[in-house]
Amino acid sequence: MKKSFDLKNYQHIYFIGIKGVAMSGLAVICKQLGKNVAGSDVPEDFITARVIKGNKIKVFKNFKASNLKFFKPDLVVVGASFSQGNIEAKTARTSKLTIITESDLRGYLSRQKRTIAVTGVHGKTTTSALLAHIFKVAGLQPSWLVGTGWVPDLKSNAKWGSGEHFIVEGDEYVKSFSVKTAKFLDLSPAINIITSLEWEHVDVYKNEAVLVQAFKKLIKQTNGPTIACDDWPAVRKLVKTDRKIITFGTVASSRFKVSQIASHKLGQSFTLKDRSKTVGNFVVSLYGKHLVLDAVACIIAARQSGIPLVKIKKALESFKGLQRRFEVSHAKGITFVDDYGHHPSEVSATLQAVAKRFEGKTIWCVFQPHMVSRTVALAKYFALSFNAVDHVVVADIFASAREKSAKFNSKDLVKLIKKHHNSAVYGGSLKNSAKYLSGRIKKGDVVVTMGAGDVYEVRDILSK
Repeated sequence: MKKSFDLKNYQHIYFIGIKGVAMSGLAVICKQLGKNVAGSDVPEDFITARVIKGNKIKVFKNFKASNLKFFKPDLVVVGASFSQGNIEAKTARTSKLTIITESDLRGYLSRQKRTIAVTGVHGKTTTSALLAHIFKVAGLQPSWLVGTGWVPDLKSNAKWGSGEHFIVEGDEYVKSFSVKTAKFLDLSPAINIITSLEWEHVDVYKNEAVLVQAFKKLIKQTNGPTIACDDWPAVRKLVKTDRKIITFGTVASSRFKVSQIASHKLGQSFTLKDRSKTVGNFVVSLYGKHLVLDAVACIIAARQSGIPLVKIKKALESFKGLQRRFEVSHAKGITFVDDYGHHPSEVSATLQAVAKRFEGKTIWCVFQPHMVSRTVALAKYFALSFNAVDHVVVADIFASAREKSAKFNSKDLVKLIKKHHNSAVYGGSLKNSAKYLSGRIKKGDVVVTMGAGDVYEVRDILSK
């Protein structure tokens, strides 16, 4: 994208891949900025349907060159998955329309306000949603872009508010098929949060060290402090190289130390100290140690932005969570927990939190692996991730459009899990996985649907 790019010069904006969580949120922001917005995607329903429909954004089913001719855009935004081989992207190029990536647009927006970027391989979405909620409760009229379909407290996944702050997820994945730099390097943050750091996106980062280099670059281009959880060894390595980092966590090296994490009727309580000085005792309406740490990142960022502690505490207690992040529902006497976790660390942490919250219940986990490359590279770690639950059903892998072939499948993963967990079975398709469960689950049981694909459909089938 040219440095001279200015969104004010465009009125008719078309999004290729508009149903994605980032793309839908950017479309909403553009609509709120007074633009004429439309886009295209595959026909299947996505979790972003509510926000797209609520903002009366036109969506063309399937990708066709005629869609562009009908809408007549002056700006085309292309999602990362559709930057190569897409007929509409090709048509836009041959028509010499102005084309940018969703990462370019995020970067442009970050330069319009005081931006707080929320980065890390796990926890970005919950942290950015909670932080936006804190700023909203504090009356600061923030802007935000959160990577899910819907946040109950925010009534959307995106907004362009009248205040000076923009809270945005910083995505570590690459910009496109041809541009192999991390998306978050397009951002210009005043504050950066790193929730977690370990090897992820194995299809584009050959090892953890390469991924860490991208985070180093982001820290250098952040105008103010980076707030980072040094419970992660990779973060502790970063601290040695950059003193702008404010650390938090449960380890001895943390500047902001979290302790006394305990169950509470609203969720969890904990104590936070800044070195030897007590910051306060807090309650957050979330479950699991990892979500307490996400809340601490928000506390520090909010205090850095001048928000009084009393308002921060109020917001932490009133936060209702978000879609596909430890999302609890009930039907036919069964408790369902739907979660986006798709990395071994996420799966293990969430299932431990489920087991603690629903202690004494029989817990089933339906896991849908996401991407063959990730499943293969991290298979031995996935095999150890399900010990907190009673039964594991592994559905077919939700493969990426970027992956051409698959020699490894869910049956192979089940064989590895069985070495550590006797009650692991292959479920096949989501419909077959639901059918397997329907004859076995009983009233009072807990069913966890886990994965970054569409595994929540198992919950939907069993709830009917």
